[in-house]
Amino acid sequence: MTSTATQTTQSSSKWRVWHRWLSLIFGVQMVIWSLSGAYMVFFELSFIHGNHLVQSSPQVLPKSENLRSVEELIHAFPRAREVTLQPVYIGGNWIAAYKVFARRQTFLVDAQTLQPIEFNAADIRAIAERLYAPSTPAPIKSMLLLSQNAPSEISPSLLPIWQVNFDDFGSSSFYISPVTGELLTKRHDFWRGFDFVWMLHIMDYETREDITNWLLRSFILGTGLLSITGIVLLVFTIGRSRSKGMQS
Repeated sequence: MTSTATQTTQSSSKWRVWHRWLSLIFGVQMVIWSLSGAYMVFFELSFIHGNHLVQSSPQVLPKSENLRSVEELIHAFPRAREVTLQPVYIGGNWIAAYKVFARRQTFLVDAQTLQPIEFNAADIRAIAERLYAPSTPAPIKSMLLLSQNAPSEISPSLLPIWQVNFDDFGSSSFYISPVTGELLTKRHDFWRGFDFVWMLHIMDYETREDITNWLLRSFILGTGLLSITGIVLLVFTIGRSRSKGMQS
């Protein structure tokens, strides 16, 4: 009986050593998973995506009798593959414009003159101010036309792009196309925090996109082993308690 108890104690000691080392190696990441998961659950995705920053105000196409036909547009731009007519805010006014989709290019054309539309910094500022939704207007802190070295919070494929930074609580940024004047994406500090904890959560410290990377898989396997050693120790503890109860 004493020999069996000694063997059981030795076995449990070995499992306890394994459990201790596994806890040291994988325990911190388990805490990170818990905290990062709590952050991602606490905030609604619509808020993280910055939908509250943009006001929805559909604009009716300006009335005009002098619009050029689609046939004239295609004759002037034979590379066009698809064309849509839409309102565009430029120069402080709404005008009708054709959005032309070519093979590897998208651009705007004035629907009256068929002249390509180009946005300057003042136009981009005016567009950003019209789009900004919060009831208390925030001043624009800075504007940058990014043509290379995209910040980590946007995809390099969006370049070139205007970055419009607001002086508000969340340090909000609008990213507006210099070609179409469209808001392509928006960022704020809570999104940046979400992006950071997402990186920690999936353990992809480079692209922050790969949820099947080898490091994450290794730690999932490690935490599985940690759980197994914990279950084995629990079984040993219950067995030892029962043995002491029977002896008494």
